Amino acid sequence: MLRVLARWWNISEAHSWIVGLRGERVTGARLDRLTKHGWHVLHSIELPSGSDIDHIAIGPPGVFTVNTKHHRGKSIWLGDHAITVNRASTRYVQISQSEAAVAAKRLSATCGWPVEVRPVVAVVGAAKIAAKSAVPPVLVMDGAEADRKLSGLTPNLSPTQVSQVFAAARQRRTWQ
Repeated sequence: MLRVLARWWNISEAHSWIVGLRGERVTGARLDRLTKHGWHVLHSIELPSGSDIDHIAIGPPGVFTVNTKHHRGKSIWLGDHAITVNRASTRYVQISQSEAAVAAKRLSATCGWPVEVRPVVAVVGAAKIAAKSAVPPVLVMDGAEADRKLSGLTPNLSPTQVSQVFAAARQRRTWQ
């Protein structure tokens, strides 16, 4: 598979894409465990821009866009406005907030009522994840613990609301 991808991209880009996909699979498998507890999970929601939302989790605690990042052995730090990887700044906070805003706008329009969407960055393979913010701009968690972290949040949606949001999220026209 790597050789096929290498024809379209350079080797570095192909490797990065494959590593990212592995991380998304880890997080996705953990999120899928939530379905036993009244949650609904969608993967790889394509947007008109050509980008995608890695995962959307809809359950009693609310609606979450999950942006997965694979950083094996690296140190992740979350501050008031940024996430760093081994002290290098990233745009993960802004990208995750943007994905959540797009999802909130589109789901609200389809549902006919305001749908709050919280951004999540799920990091796979990190040696350390530390948060130094009292009120983090996004939830940051280990992707291998995403099911446990999200299911432990306080419920604020009724089963009917969860079903309505899931029905909206499954409609292709919601995202077009």
